[in-house]
Amino acid sequence: MKVFGAWWRASTTADERAKWAVLDIHHYYAWGPQCSGTVEGPPAGRFACSDAEQRELIIGRCGAWASVYRSTLEKECEKGLRLASAEFSASTHHSVRHACNDVTSLKLMLETQVDVAANADVELFWWSYKMPYGGAFRSAWSLKHLLYLLGVLPQLDEELFHCGDHVKPLGEPEDGSI
Repeated sequence: MKVFGAWWRASTTADERAKWAVLDIHHYYAWGPQCSGTVEGPPAGRFACSDAEQRELIIGRCGAWASVYRSTLEKECEKGLRLASAEFSASTHHSVRHACNDVTSLKLMLETQVDVAANADVELFWWSYKMPYGGAFRSAWSLKHLLYLLGVLPQLDEELFHCGDHVKPLGEPEDGSI
């Protein structure tokens, strides 16, 4: 990250960094082995979705990324940088077959990331507002769907997508395999 900060300092002026230039690092817990959680737990992930104590411990430790991001870049540049993590989600693992899909895990992922980013003054941008064709990824990657699951939104505005309910693109096999 130090090299990245040096590049940012060389590529932008202090005035640009303070006023409009935003440095963005996409940070996903789901793609790092240190922070991922799975239905089956270790070794596929650092915690099992059903193990509340371990889940909270690991997700809490992983929250250090935002303050490390800010402090490392400020050492290379200066204070007052506009930093972002555009593209984050509540997913706990990069494979939907392993990822936690229970509301408790998803809520903890959302709230922890929002809290640590706010404390480090890192702007966040959710992966996707809605994913009507997101299938099993939808609960962790669609903000609209997650807010529905958390009881914030009263209902979904679109029906769930079911495999096979779509018009086949030209060249897609008849049996639906890809």
